[in-house]
Amino acid sequence: MPDDMEKDLTAPEDGQPETVAEESAEIPSEEAAADGGTDAANENQEEEPAVVEDGADTKEDEDPAALRAALEAAEKQRDEYLAIAQRAQADYQNFKRRNSAVRTEAYDDGVRETIAAMLPVIDNLERAIAAAESESGALVSGVQMTLRQMLEALTRLGLEEVPALGEKFDPDIHNAVMRAPEGEGEPGKVLEVFQKGYRVRGRMIRYAMVKIAAEN
Repeated sequence: MPDDMEKDLTAPEDGQPETVAEESAEIPSEEAAADGGTDAANENQEEEPAVVEDGADTKEDEDPAALRAALEAAEKQRDEYLAIAQRAQADYQNFKRRNSAVRTEAYDDGVRETIAAMLPVIDNLERAIAAAESESGALVSGVQMTLRQMLEALTRLGLEEVPALGEKFDPDIHNAVMRAPEGEGEPGKVLEVFQKGYRVRGRMIRYAMVKIAAEN
């Protein structure tokens, strides 16, 4: 019995080195597989540039006639876009000029209408001064100063009195409401002004109301 027990106790010890040896034998095979996978990946990475080189060769082999046709089409399209851009720029410049002219004309019309509305005030101030011509005093001086300041302000806006008294009758600026008998004054001349005429920036806003000498 003692001998059998010793054999049983020593049996596992004898078999244990063999198991370790088998496990250690399997490890190199796994490392080799891993190395093999890494090598395969490296080989795939090295093959990729070859595909790009093939594509470059294909582009180089394209037909020159096709390239020329594509270039001509691109140039034609470029010229069309350039013409469209030039037309758009010309239209915009014309629009700016028209808009500026319309704005200036609208401003001038507003100035003329405003000054035309002020003309009756000027007429009344002149009548008041003429009525007090033989008088003097602070009141008359004040009216004269008011008239002078108003005329200066309106002149800066373009007001201009049209010449009338002693001038040859001009239907473009004079409105003849009375004709003197023959022999009174020089024929065709303005003898008297009943109401002054004015223009603003070259356009008449009121014709001068005058009396002219009859022509022979």
